[in-house]
Amino acid sequence: MRTWRSAHGCAVGAASGTIVALSLILAPMTGAFAASPGTVTVHPGDDVNAAIASARPGDTVSLGPGSYQGPIRVDKSLTLESLQATVSAPPRGAAVTVSADNVTIDAVGTTCNGGAGDTLGIDVTAQHARIVDSSALQCARGILLDGAQDAYLQGNALLGDGSADGPSAGVWATGADGLTMFGNTFQDDDSGVVIEHTAAPVLDSNSFAQVGTAVTLLSSTDTVITGTSVTGLTGPAVLVSGTRGAEIARLGTQDGRGGSGPAVELSATAGPSSVVNVEDSDLSRFGIGVQIASGGISDAVTVIGTSFDGVAKAAIDVAAQSGGTVNATIGDYFGGCGPRAPDHGYDGGGALVTDPDRVVSYQVPNCRSPSPAGSSTAAPTATASAAPNPGPTHSAQPTPAAGSADNGNGGGQGIPAAIGSALVTVGVAALLAACAGGVLFAIRRSRNVH
Repeated sequence: MRTWRSAHGCAVGAASGTIVALSLILAPMTGAFAASPGTVTVHPGDDVNAAIASARPGDTVSLGPGSYQGPIRVDKSLTLESLQATVSAPPRGAAVTVSADNVTIDAVGTTCNGGAGDTLGIDVTAQHARIVDSSALQCARGILLDGAQDAYLQGNALLGDGSADGPSAGVWATGADGLTMFGNTFQDDDSGVVIEHTAAPVLDSNSFAQVGTAVTLLSSTDTVITGTSVTGLTGPAVLVSGTRGAEIARLGTQDGRGGSGPAVELSATAGPSSVVNVEDSDLSRFGIGVQIASGGISDAVTVIGTSFDGVAKAAIDVAAQSGGTVNATIGDYFGGCGPRAPDHGYDGGGALVTDPDRVVSYQVPNCRSPSPAGSSTAAPTATASAAPNPGPTHSAQPTPAAGSADNGNGGGQGIPAAIGSALVTVGVAALLAACAGGVLFAIRRSRNVH
């Protein structure tokens, strides 16, 4: 082990003089050998950047307990670790910057103390960075990945305070192809994660509390978002725009308090999205289950094995001229809360939700308010609400009114009564789901596990 001291200190070698002398004698005989990775330990008051400059690729620079002033610049392929150390960001800029490939940041705490709108915890511009068990406190961007491909983030705590100038985010990734995020915690930011212009990101088992939007996905491709747990959101859990290929699975709440906004929102801000699947999720504690804006999609959104029972406003809310359709025919449960159509009725731009488990159309409003866990109290539902399907009965089928959605059983011979709406049959839905699921499964299988 080597211990780094500043100009007033000294360097201590672990090897004895005999071994050093022997190595000098043998070196010409045996040729050049790569030095074994070592550890350089620094303490508060030492020059960390000088210690990094003295380190070799593959070494570990270990920060002893205490506080350090950033920026710490990691420009070699090494590990920066800490033992209960905190690095403070300058008034503008990052506490830690990573500009070399194959760098690991392990258990390093960073803080920005609120700061300006461009304060960063960790700023990464290189490839194959690993950031594990670290933290960023009160930073405008906890971790910034700018063109940092194949980054791996696990077990990090990104904690804002909502006071940064401009929008704050725990992780902001741009052009970060191959990003993997597993088991990270986000709290008190405008956005938990923002991902843009990124191919094949995977987000697994991340949790979000008291943030605006948990995950924002813009102009990206082949995304997997699974095992997301949220509570106390003021915006959507997942916002998708201009994205092709997004699998959103096992989305739910931590404590029965999802949020007042939609669980999944498809926005047209960055253009329409396509090949979007929502699977095996519990969206019952949100204001809206799935919300699609005008121009938000270009094909069918498939919803499989998802519960909407108890959402506050609408299970599925589709704006006019949405650009595509929603299919929720396979294993979904709406309880007393059905889909919602464009306010002015169907015009071809809205979406028909075909659901063979429902026997009547749903009027708006037709949702009971979420009740506390364990409570069975429910608000009254509209007269057109339905219990789970006891059989294909059509005699009680009312004509859908403006602001309602037909379940596909109202027309003759199973033809939807809402003319102009696009009907996606169960068979087509299954085919779409299988194709999309196969592509995304192949992506996950081919991902290089970190």
